[in-house]
Amino acid sequence: MWMSMTGFGRGERHGEEISVTVEARAVNHRFLDLHTRCPGRFLSWEPRIRGIVRDSVRRGKIDLHVNVREWGKLGAGLRVNDELLRSFLGEAKRIREEHGVGGKVTLRDLLSVPDLFQTAPVGGDPAELLWPVAEGAVRDALEMLGRARAEEGDRMKRVLQESVARLEVLASEIRSLTAENKEQAAARFRERIAALSAEAGVDPVRLFQEAAILLDRLDITEECDRLASHLTAVDALFRSPGDTVGKQIDFLVQEIFRELNTAGNKSAHARVSALVVTAKTELEKVREQIQNIE
Repeated sequence: MWMSMTGFGRGERHGEEISVTVEARAVNHRFLDLHTRCPGRFLSWEPRIRGIVRDSVRRGKIDLHVNVREWGKLGAGLRVNDELLRSFLGEAKRIREEHGVGGKVTLRDLLSVPDLFQTAPVGGDPAELLWPVAEGAVRDALEMLGRARAEEGDRMKRVLQESVARLEVLASEIRSLTAENKEQAAARFRERIAALSAEAGVDPVRLFQEAAILLDRLDITEECDRLASHLTAVDALFRSPGDTVGKQIDFLVQEIFRELNTAGNKSAHARVSALVVTAKTELEKVREQIQNIE
């Protein structure tokens, strides 16, 4: 299965005291570039989340955001800061005695003292206890992301197959002109040799030998053979399961560009040159699309 490197996934799970929502966004990248964001109380989830993501994604930049909503105690209880309470009551007593201030300290007064009442953990680590809820949300988000990437990958595969089919037609037409291209080059050499032979001191035999060597160098048959071989290799990858297919086709695209450039530079045929330009334009579309395939 071909996988795009772009997509979005969302997962949500609920527990007795918590709701976890996970959003995963993916874009193309040469390698796996993973960024996770968890609330401060649940940072211990991040290594586990990274492991789950690496099991399902090979390439791409992944931004995964975890949002936690709490509506229970989450393993926390309320405690009184005894030291602060003693200090507060002692100062209140001293003020009454030294300054003659009347009145008693009430519970209302105590509730207004900052930090007098504090939360303290009760029982086990809440991050550990609630991890199963978070894990379910993460896997749901990655499953949705995977479906989106597969759908986009399948669409891009069809687009690429159409482009490669057009390239095969162009390559076949270029091949059909190899003999004509060579003949046109030979005709130009003959005209040049005839002009040079009229000049004094020029050895016509040597000229024909040099022309034969140059004609052989201008033959684009080998480039056409390699071009057909690379396109056949790309066709084979369309039938592959999709593992790292993006990198493999990207390499073949570079090789195809090289053969087209060489053929275009060597060609003496105007039609061949035009076909090479058209093929390179089509190949550039393939190069842009393949950057987003895993």
